Amino acid sequence: MEENKITINSFMSAEINEISAALSEFQGSLEQPKLEKEVKVKTKTGLGYSFKYADLSACARAAAPGLKEHGLSVSQIISEGKLITLLSHKSGQWFKSELYLPTQSADYQALGSAITYLKRYSYCAILGIVADTDDDANYACGNQAEMKDRRPKSTTQVAFTGEQLNQALAELQAVDSSDAFQKVWGKWAESVPAMCMNGTEFYKAACEMNKRLKSAGK
Repeated sequence: MEENKITINSFMSAEINEISAALSEFQGSLEQPKLEKEVKVKTKTGLGYSFKYADLSACARAAAPGLKEHGLSVSQIISEGKLITLLSHKSGQWFKSELYLPTQSADYQALGSAITYLKRYSYCAILGIVADTDDDANYACGNQAEMKDRRPKSTTQVAFTGEQLNQALAELQAVDSSDAFQKVWGKWAESVPAMCMNGTEFYKAACEMNKRLKSAGK
């Protein structure tokens, strides 16, 4: 595995109608955590600025009431070089993400900081929590951030194209039943899993469609 590269995979139970509806309701009632930690950023020009973020404990506190109310739970373990984040619903349905951790670093303190960041990242991604301002653009431009929880230098994201997104959204809008919804979701979850990750445009549209179908008894 290439140094400092993080591979992300996502999985789900055979049926997701109940967990999708519960997650949609959870996100609708969620009060986002306060951004009380601060990051100092040094730009390539030598200038600097700062932005705030919420640490993992703040995110967990913000999520706890809604998780309990909607029958959801999140667990995280490290196994065989992977950080596994599991979102479970009382129905038995689930979403899961797996992040392969960097393995070539001899700096255990840096590795621990990277794991701390990835746990927060995965937790927030699977629940749709906004834990910081958008600093990814700054990293893409070559800026550097100095954080207590250092983030890895780079991550590997399984990309999807605008054409794929447009096609998936069109297919989603055409569904008229829960069975049709499951077929569309399953197709794209298998072929382009990154597009079905929590927080993407397709994911949000799917949650909304599933909610409408459930309300209509379809």
